[in-house]
Amino acid sequence: MTGKAAAAITEADLVAYVDDRLPTERRADVEAHLALHAEDAARVAAWQQQADDLRAHFAGDLKEPVPAEMAALFAAAQHPPVLGPVLRIAAVLALVLLGAGAGWYGRGMIVPPVVVAALPQEAARAHLVYSREVLHPVEVTAKEEQHLVAWLSKRLGTMLKVPDLSGQGFGLVGGRLLPASSGNHTAAQFMYENRQGQRLTLYVRSGEGGGDTSFRFTGEGNAVAFYWVDEGFGYALTGETGREALLPAARAVYEQLTQ
Repeated sequence: MTGKAAAAITEADLVAYVDDRLPTERRADVEAHLALHAEDAARVAAWQQQADDLRAHFAGDLKEPVPAEMAALFAAAQHPPVLGPVLRIAAVLALVLLGAGAGWYGRGMIVPPVVVAALPQEAARAHLVYSREVLHPVEVTAKEEQHLVAWLSKRLGTMLKVPDLSGQGFGLVGGRLLPASSGNHTAAQFMYENRQGQRLTLYVRSGEGGGDTSFRFTGEGNAVAFYWVDEGFGYALTGETGREALLPAARAVYEQLTQ
């Protein structure tokens, strides 16, 4: 940093930092800011991871040629107004995928919103990290469920409801606050466990576009998930039990949260 005080770090600076578009001096200012502001550092780390995941996931699709009629839209997506880096990358990727032409639809492939598709990826990473913890799987245990729900509801900006999975043999272990790549950049994770020690996690984040409540399934490494969007919030129930074993619990959660 120079001798004069550096200008305040803005959202645009964080976006440009993730995109590697900052001059050296300003990049140093941002790095100094991140060293002192853990919440912004968590946001940036989440954006960077999401960008890497999206590039890896769509690596093959990005090799498809973009039709000439899409060129103007593609160029516009390269330089949108201040926009979260994951959303910016998602916009470009969506245009590339659409630019492949009618052949995609001829194969019956429906491409869901790319940002929504990133929801189960975030949920799976969080599940794989915390479901294997022995001593500290959650920040707040089920013994303090009322406090847990109030705390996470305040951070996400909505009144959260914790589904009851006792009918599927799973009890609530507790929950935690996590960084996210959308909305107010926070997510809630609720963890459940059965008598065999199998764990499921419900991941909730804000900032999802559209009102499509379609119930979708995806596999992400060792974890599988059912996920959906409802009234601006994304939900993903993740486990390592396999699709058929996870389905009854996912249906129970979906019905309880969308009724």
